Amino acid sequence: MVKRVVTFCFVCCLSIGALWANASEIYTALPQLSQEQYQALESGEMVSAYALGGEVLTQYFVKGSEAYKRALQARSIEDGFSVAAVSYIPYGDTLKAMSKADRQLAIFNSLRAISTQEGLTYISWRAGNKPKLLIEKSSYMGDSKNLNNLIPDPVATVFPYSAQSYVYQRDTSFGGNRYLHTYTNSDDEIFVEIKNLNTIRVLGIFTALKKDQLTMNMGTYQLDDGLLLVALTSIDGRDPVVSIFGLEVDLPSAFKRRIVALQNWFKDQLASLENQ
Repeated sequence: MVKRVVTFCFVCCLSIGALWANASEIYTALPQLSQEQYQALESGEMVSAYALGGEVLTQYFVKGSEAYKRALQARSIEDGFSVAAVSYIPYGDTLKAMSKADRQLAIFNSLRAISTQEGLTYISWRAGNKPKLLIEKSSYMGDSKNLNNLIPDPVATVFPYSAQSYVYQRDTSFGGNRYLHTYTNSDDEIFVEIKNLNTIRVLGIFTALKKDQLTMNMGTYQLDDGLLLVALTSIDGRDPVVSIFGLEVDLPSAFKRRIVALQNWFKDQLASLENQ
């Protein structure tokens, strides 16, 4: 009986120690968040906010990181909006056992496996806050225009500090569109900027975003015991609400739901690494 009690106490101490380690490194990396936001991150929730007209969103990103620099640039937006989000994902046994360099390469390849986004769903309030198909097709392109030249997900054997790829995605909100993915990486951070290469339309007819008007960024930042997963979407020169024949599309809300869906997708990607 005594042995069981000692074992139970030992396990409890380990659990409390792990929670404290997570809380400590999140606080160190993101010192400007609120206590409620720290608690949300520790419990696995995404923390997010959006800004209209250049409000500050740098508190959601590690100072000095590429994501932080892009959040600083987004402050210059006067006629548009930005959406920022961050999640914390503790490493499982497989990722924790890797060297930092090997882990960075594995994370990079998982983030680039965009074909696995096909079938991705999001929570649609129009559908009564129920899951709805978001991404119907997701593939790399051999060049910037030819949709007949779709290619498999690339797999890197050496971690690159920069990379560019053309991507075609067809989703239920904006139809089929071409994007440029540009990676700016470091030993700690993987950061991808996504720019639209064509006009994005609602219902295939009405302009929602002109070419290059969308900047959607995703990234990861390695901490000692877990990973920060971040997102930043910025749109300049566009009213946040698109109105079409009485139908209103709230762009900040639409892109926040997209960010939630993509972050959930990436959590699944990391979980698959643990099971390999």
